[in-house]
Amino acid sequence: MSTKLKVAALFVLLLAVAALLSLQQQQIRRLGAENADLRTQLGQMASLQDTNEHLAGELKAAVNSSQANQNELLRLRGQGSRLRQLEQENTQLKAQRQQLERQMQQAQLAVVSSEQPQVTPAADVKVTSGNPNLNTTDLGMLELSDGTATRFDLGGGTNCVVTPTALSDGNATMEIKVGVTNADGTVSELGVSQITARPGQRCSISVGDRMIALAVKLK
Repeated sequence: MSTKLKVAALFVLLLAVAALLSLQQQQIRRLGAENADLRTQLGQMASLQDTNEHLAGELKAAVNSSQANQNELLRLRGQGSRLRQLEQENTQLKAQRQQLERQMQQAQLAVVSSEQPQVTPAADVKVTSGNPNLNTTDLGMLELSDGTATRFDLGGGTNCVVTPTALSDGNATMEIKVGVTNADGTVSELGVSQITARPGQRCSISVGDRMIALAVKLK
C-alpha cells in the first residue's frame, strides 16, 4: 500500500510539472507574440516619423517656393511698371523726333527756296539780238547728254557750265553757271540761271553780267 501511494504521489507530481511546463510554454508564446506586435508597432512608428519628417520638408519647401513666387511676382510687377514708363518715354521721344524732323524739313525747304536759281520758261526766252546791252556769248548748237555737266571756256579765265535735264513733256531744262578761275585755281561763281526750251530751239538767258545764247540737242 505504501508503494502505491508513492507511485500515485509521483504521478501527481509529474502531472503538476507537466502542467507547469505547459503553462510556461503558453506564457512564452504569448510574450513572443506580444514582442512581435511591439516590434511591428515600433516599425510603424518609425515609418510614421519618417513620413512626418518628409511632409515637414515638403511643407518647408512649399513655404519657401511660395515666398520665392511672391518675390518673383513683385519683381515682375516692378518690371511691368518700368516697362510702361519706358513706353511712355519712348512715345514722347518719338513725338519730339517727328517734330524735329518736321522743323528740319521746313528749314531745308526754306534754304532750298532761298537758294533756288531763277528759271526762265520757254515762253519768256530772249533772243540774242533783243538784249544789246549785255555782253553776249553765243555757244551755238550744242549736243549734250542728259544730266551731264559740260564746261565751255569763254576766255579771260571765265567759263560756263551747262547741265541739261530732259523733261517728261519733251522739253529740256538747262542749268547754266558762269564762273571765273582765280589765280590759286579756285573758281568763283558769277551767276547761275535756268531756262526751259524745246530741243534745238535757239534761246538766250542772262547769267550774271553776261547773256548766254545757245541751242541744245540731247544725245
